[in-house]
Amino acid sequence: METTIKPDSPVEIGQGTYWVGSSARELLKRNIYLRAFSGNEKTINLLIDPGPPVDFQILSSKTAQVIGNLSAVNFAFVNHQDPDVIGNAPHLLMLNKDLLFMMTEDTWRLVQYYGIPKANYRAVERFTDLTTVLVTGHTLRFIPTPFCHFRGACMLYDQETRILFSGDLFGGIAASGLFATAANWAGIKAFHELYMPGNDALRRAVKRIRQLTPPPAIIAPQHGGIITGELIELFLGKMEDLRVGLDIIGNLEDKAPELIAAINEILGASREMLGESAVQRVLELFKPDGSYPSIFALSKNSTVVDIKAEPFAAVESLAKLLFRECSEDQKKTLQLKIVVIFTEHSLPPLESALQ
Repeated sequence: METTIKPDSPVEIGQGTYWVGSSARELLKRNIYLRAFSGNEKTINLLIDPGPPVDFQILSSKTAQVIGNLSAVNFAFVNHQDPDVIGNAPHLLMLNKDLLFMMTEDTWRLVQYYGIPKANYRAVERFTDLTTVLVTGHTLRFIPTPFCHFRGACMLYDQETRILFSGDLFGGIAASGLFATAANWAGIKAFHELYMPGNDALRRAVKRIRQLTPPPAIIAPQHGGIITGELIELFLGKMEDLRVGLDIIGNLEDKAPELIAAINEILGASREMLGESAVQRVLELFKPDGSYPSIFALSKNSTVVDIKAEPFAAVESLAKLLFRECSEDQKKTLQLKIVVIFTEHSLPPLESALQ
């Protein structure tokens, strides 16, 4: 499959299924999908997670290359209520006042405030067995994933193409290509650690995915790389065991003061050894770009005051970036210093950062 994003062109990821999202160079890339159904002498065009207003022009341009005009979209499926998912709703309704939006009742309670008339809303709970057969003969299944990350989150499964549109589930940051590789797991892990509430919600979602028949051939999330082939099973397995959200916060609470103090001591030692400019270059990499929050919360004098990701993984990332600024001798000295600092604070060693 194609691994690079064409900035101004839709990309067909499956039969009649197109990626029409943004290729903006941001940590949190936004994916929008178009499914063009044809059968029984009928056509239906479905937009999945239609995105925010900042992406409207590129969405309009790419969609027009497939179906002639964005006004030809008949339905829009909405995973949850976040503005990066549904912000384009008012613009779409201006183009087609009969456009129907499909979503859960929980999602609708918030989405209605975008000004969507109730007549344009269809609750997925009203479909028998959470399944609908279109006039074209195609079957769509709705797969609720509560608290991944919203109470009303729901995936969409196209049974013909075996594409599972998963919303934020399996979304990731820092994806360089359209299709995921094994390297994408790091960005998926970081995204879920921040935005998913707990492992139990992830396990329930993975169980529902494993129950799909036939099994998905593609997982198409709203952020990051599209997952195919053997990576599906690999990432499902990793997701089952991933500690996120409250799992991390609960583990961090007792050790938070010591860990934050240790990080600041590491930064202090690095400043003495490498200089302020080298440390600032590293800290710049952790600053948010507006699309995704920072792993570390920094004060005005560049000291760490909070950690928003899995704490030890975050510190390992910081250490590895600091090592890049070091000569071999400096690296060995800093590694030893980190061991001493962590020992003094009764923290476990950062083994992977010290290899």
